[in-house]
Amino acid sequence: MDRSIRSEGPQRSNRICLRPRARARAASGPEQSEDGFSITGQFRVRGEAIDGQFRSFGPDSEELLLLQTRVDAQYKMGDLVLGGEIMDARAYSTADNSTLRQAEVNALEPLQYWAQYDLGDGLGEGTNTTLKLGQQRMLLGSARLINNPLFRNTANTYLGLRGDIKRGNTDGLTAFYMLPTRILPDDIEGYYDNRIEIDRNGFDLQLAGAFYHRKVADLNLELYAYYLGERDSSGFQTRDRRLLTPGMRIYREPKRGKLDFELEGILQRGKARRTAAATDLVDKDVRAFYLYGELGYRLDNAIGPRFAVSATYGSGQDESDKITRFDQLFGAIFPDYAPPGLYGPTTLSNVSSFGADVIWTPGKWTIWNTFRRLRAPEPNDVFGRTGIRNGPNGEVGDQFFLRARYRLSPKVRFEVGGALLLKGDFLKEAPGVISRDDTRYIYSDLTFVF
Repeated sequence: MDRSIRSEGPQRSNRICLRPRARARAASGPEQSEDGFSITGQFRVRGEAIDGQFRSFGPDSEELLLLQTRVDAQYKMGDLVLGGEIMDARAYSTADNSTLRQAEVNALEPLQYWAQYDLGDGLGEGTNTTLKLGQQRMLLGSARLINNPLFRNTANTYLGLRGDIKRGNTDGLTAFYMLPTRILPDDIEGYYDNRIEIDRNGFDLQLAGAFYHRKVADLNLELYAYYLGERDSSGFQTRDRRLLTPGMRIYREPKRGKLDFELEGILQRGKARRTAAATDLVDKDVRAFYLYGELGYRLDNAIGPRFAVSATYGSGQDESDKITRFDQLFGAIFPDYAPPGLYGPTTLSNVSSFGADVIWTPGKWTIWNTFRRLRAPEPNDVFGRTGIRNGPNGEVGDQFFLRARYRLSPKVRFEVGGALLLKGDFLKEAPGVISRDDTRYIYSDLTFVF
């Protein structure tokens, strides 16, 4: 996919430096400022509405108001940078049985607090090394496994140590050991009340891994392996996942007048239990995978458009004694499929799709049209976030999505989008279906940067 339009990736903002002093450095990790204290912020208001519910729970139609405020501060002193971020994410629904969850509510949360030190070329001439300790955002590669969500109303953070080594503009290595953050509140009353509750980290959930990137001419190669270890904690039952997830990605970035492509393959091995029930004590072998392929071409002019076709496959739970349903860890569903919030029926599990995208940039607009033909490879397994299983076949439906973004000024951005899901037999005839009507979804937001 075209990374330039990815809403789940890094986002620029204006940074106010209160005590400037010139010092230019090569940097990896977070945005670097001049020596001194700097602060940036963002406020976003979004409205969403859905009709023709695709889930097996929740109302047939719902409207949702989402508010998100972020304030990020950094203090730089030579090679040392101290940083912190506070986020206030709130949601207000019109429905008594809303599908509200952790992805929407995280009120007044100290999201990030970290220290980063630049070792320069301490590990060899031509290299640059940074170490970052604390609670931090993290996005690696395609973000299909480790993501820094920005469309979503809340964020993923990780407490631990990260090291980055870069050699020029050709290759780099990232290694990390983290305790992923569990977002709180995690109960429906807390969501409705926008209850302030500090998130938690613990050794009951650990994530470690390495990510390598190399650029050769106009090709980019990524190799990675992540390990997730999980166990029960006080008051919180888990599936005791112990997953090793290696993968490889090769791609050529979109350029005017040239073909581009992306191929990614991910394997998953390890042990886990089928459920989080306290009575489920049987470890099962995990054998799962995910595949992504895309081919695109951008016309040689200022506005594009860029045309692309794509295909995906994420394994679902088959009839064997093994766990074959792919686990996307902390990865993104958008823009591979559709945004989260009231919509977002798809995950990277039990899905196969064929897609077509058209992206163009007339003036200050960025407009993205997509089509996805969605199937459930294992009709007896749950499809995505629908809660629906045991369909008569795997035909989930046809999804059309439109997104348009307009920059009103350097500090104000307007965005509007919507989706139409023409349901197939799986979402119409399976047990537990709430509505057989096609799903219609729309959202609009304003973002102010300060």
